[in-house]
Amino acid sequence: MKKYRKNERGAKSGAAGFTLFEILIVAVIIALLSAIALPSYRTHIQRGNRAAAAAVLHEAAHWMERRFTMNHSYVNGDGSVPTLPAGINQSPKTGKAIYVINLVAADTGLTTYKLQAVPQKLDNCGTLILDQSGARSMVDATATMEQCWGR
Repeated sequence: MKKYRKNERGAKSGAAGFTLFEILIVAVIIALLSAIALPSYRTHIQRGNRAAAAAVLHEAAHWMERRFTMNHSYVNGDGSVPTLPAGINQSPKTGKAIYVINLVAADTGLTTYKLQAVPQKLDNCGTLILDQSGARSMVDATATMEQCWGR
């Protein structure tokens, strides 16, 4: 910022403030910082949402195991797939769902199941799957298992 001298009446002899060039330099710096920071922030948020979905999948798996302990079967008495209770049917548990948790009966019926966390927006990890043995997998993923499920 330039300094200006006062004239004999006490008024400044030139306008005070920043030049257009100085403002443009600041705008370019802000644009560069946001171009670097925003994609990193989005990736961080997606990773956090994915971890929350995986936690809900594990919680749903515990619910299924308690159900199997009591009923000796993962399915209902009529052979239909049970409905997941509120709180373990989406991630986050309240508010707008980022992942919807589905229970799918596996091919062999009474003693197997698959839990799916289906993203409601495009995600590199696609649908996360957890089965009765704890095996983790993905469908429609462009990322690796380590990137999606962690170590």
